[in-house]
Amino acid sequence: MKEMQARAGILLIGAVLCIAAGCKKAAEAPKPVAVVEPAAGQTGMPATGREAIAPAANAQITEEQVRSSVTSHRVPRAAQATDVAIVSISFLTSEQVRNLLHTAKLGVPDQEPMCLVVLSGKFEFLGPPGQMQTYSIAIEVFDAKTGNLMQTGGLLHPPQTVPR
Repeated sequence: MKEMQARAGILLIGAVLCIAAGCKKAAEAPKPVAVVEPAAGQTGMPATGREAIAPAANAQITEEQVRSSVTSHRVPRAAQATDVAIVSISFLTSEQVRNLLHTAKLGVPDQEPMCLVVLSGKFEFLGPPGQMQTYSIAIEVFDAKTGNLMQTGGLLHPPQTVPR
């Protein structure tokens, strides 16, 4: 009996020490992760996106082309989209799009012309295994020069300000 009590006491002390060590680690501030940017003068391979809208020769896509493409195709990567309506179509720089969407770089220079399309409706995207994520706002970002689709997804809230 005393041997069992001794073992239980040792296990209890070990558990307390483990918990104390774990709590101490949890109290430490997380270490920041450095953002990896290309070295000065290095841009790597630019992103090309996926072919979507064919611009006229030596021109950029037009609002009419974008409107036609968006209304005639389903929202890419959305498992389901209902009651879809275009809220806005804006021609902006890559940097402006990134700032509006609070997203990472699109893989093109900051001053490259882009087209941001904001849609309303009910959009369901595949989330963690077996789960669907539902959003009331979806976006599509096109390269205004090539017409390629660069980014698409759902948002909980519309971008703060989208110039018309």
